[in-house]
Amino acid sequence: MAYALVPDGYKLEKVTKGQKEAVDKHNSNEAVRAFFDGPASGELVKAVALVVTPIVLAALAKQIDLPDFNVTSFIDEQLSKILPDLGIDFSP
Repeated sequence: MAYALVPDGYKLEKVTKGQKEAVDKHNSNEAVRAFFDGPASGELVKAVALVVTPIVLAALAKQIDLPDFNVTSFIDEQLSKILPDLGIDFSP
């Protein structure tokens, strides 16, 4: 038999395999909920947007093949507008 900190009062108890799995699942769900309720999730969304947006724009520009559109300068221009608001120094 395994031991687990049972959420009801957080005391260490001897539990069955099924009870251990239930406690582990509960703890995992609580950790995910705490992450999304905290400030880190907003920062994660910003970081993902900063990484994904230029990649998507570059892929679209290649497919459309606009002769007078410079993807690199467009991305640099957009990043120079966004990054200072996030406290990140950006100079292309």
